Amino acid sequence: MRSLYTPGVRGVRPAVEQYYVHAALDDLLPGTTYYYGVGHDGFDPAALEHRASIASFRTAPARPERFVFTAFGDQGVGRGPVAVNRLLARERPAFHLHAGDICYADGAGQGARSDRYDPLAWDAFWRQSEPVARSTPWLATTGNHDMEAWYSPDGYGGLLARFSLPDSGFAPRTTPGAYSFVYGNVGVVALDANDVSYEIPANLGRTGGRQTAWLRRTLGALRAADEVDFVVVFFHHCVHSTSTHASDGGVRDAWLPLFEEHQVDLVINGHNHVYERTDAVRDGGVGRPVPVGGSADPARDGTVYVTAGGGGRALYGFQAGVAESYEGHVTRHREIDSFRWTRSGERAAETVEWSRVRYRGFSFLTVEAVAGPSPRLTVSARAADGARIDRFEVRRGARGPVRAPRRILDGRGSRGAAPGGRLPVQEGRAG
Repeated sequence: MRSLYTPGVRGVRPAVEQYYVHAALDDLLPGTTYYYGVGHDGFDPAALEHRASIASFRTAPARPERFVFTAFGDQGVGRGPVAVNRLLARERPAFHLHAGDICYADGAGQGARSDRYDPLAWDAFWRQSEPVARSTPWLATTGNHDMEAWYSPDGYGGLLARFSLPDSGFAPRTTPGAYSFVYGNVGVVALDANDVSYEIPANLGRTGGRQTAWLRRTLGALRAADEVDFVVVFFHHCVHSTSTHASDGGVRDAWLPLFEEHQVDLVINGHNHVYERTDAVRDGGVGRPVPVGGSADPARDGTVYVTAGGGGRALYGFQAGVAESYEGHVTRHREIDSFRWTRSGERAAETVEWSRVRYRGFSFLTVEAVAGPSPRLTVSARAADGARIDRFEVRRGARGPVRAPRRILDGRGSRGAAPGGRLPVQEGRAG
């Protein structure tokens, strides 16, 4: 039993006490379906009239086999998240990755005690999520709206009370959003991007570099593991995006060199409330174009970055004059004026070529992993009406011509890293 007490604020909300019950299950067999019920005094889930409350889950297989997992970020509570959850359940995923900004009890997202805060939003979130999460493990990491300063200086006391996440990270009690696991032939790494974000610096540098050092060791170990074909990394703030919050230079500075060194196969972010997907990115530019239906080999072409922030919260758009482009509605590909956040909290202009797919609507990601002599990841994105809006494959060891990467254009039109000019951009908010 884990409890949380949220003090009242005169004229805003009463004090709230919440209790969360956690139960650990040990010695489970691989590849086995288990049924369970949750009861209490006066409610027996095994009673005939309560049989509908019995749920089930299936453990991971002993050996790699085909499986599907799903992902999104920036969910919240409401009709949008319910619609996305309903579609997600149809995929019957082995697990679901939540890239942060889980329920928005903290509405401001600045990680301060002055943020407006409604702890009862979590009660609504759990009711909304139960139809899916009762059978599918939800593996979350921390976004800026998940720094709830009411409970601990780092803001993660609430997350520790509500979730039981893998304790395989470097500091599971103080950085619960950083951990790793292997399922089938896929190694998955969760990261806490609040530790490196230049845009929202409430927790910037909080781990003193320990998270990045752990990431280096973890990626190296996963790449050396014979059973791991693919490495997927997910966290909140975007490496590459052109929507409201654009790209976070802190994430790029800390982790991008490691993603390239260890040839990470897929990076999944949230933060921007849209769907956006890059080409394969290598050395700061496009290593290989990956149109809808295309493929990439990370060892040769670079990494594909997906912003899957359409999980249900109010949606964002793209820069003025930038059209959506997605399956069934592909528009002419062109360079886009965008920006990245700098250590000083300023916006540095950059012109990018890597933005390949853009969709402004609720959506989620599905990833099918296939093992064997020709392993592959088939990545698809679906809108809230079930329509597919993107599809591409990641294959290692593919053959084909190597393309010299085209680098980012800075604000003056020259090739290289953007030096820090300004652009007129859509004004964003923490979200």
